[in-house]
Amino acid sequence: MDVIGRVTLLFQYANVAIFVVVFVAAWRGVGRRRGAWLAYLPAVVWATAGIVFYLLTFVGLLSDAAFILLGAAHRTVGATLILAMVLVMAGEADEQ
Repeated sequence: MDVIGRVTLLFQYANVAIFVVVFVAAWRGVGRRRGAWLAYLPAVVWATAGIVFYLLTFVGLLSDAAFILLGAAHRTVGATLILAMVLVMAGEADEQ
């Protein structure tokens, strides 16, 4: 494996680690604010989709086309979450 391949694999494993941290943070957050569990749902769905994506990728069950499609879908969800955070921080969304 060349350098780019090793660095890419390192990023992929880092992503999986981040997904696990999202689960832990969401679990703790829900434990502190049970009434706000729904607010954690998008991040948990994103992390779950990421883990499933990488699991299928690492075991070789995705075709090239499915890899591109699921990767793009996962990035779109991530971008939507970032947009939502920016809108909330900018005061464009109602506080709830």
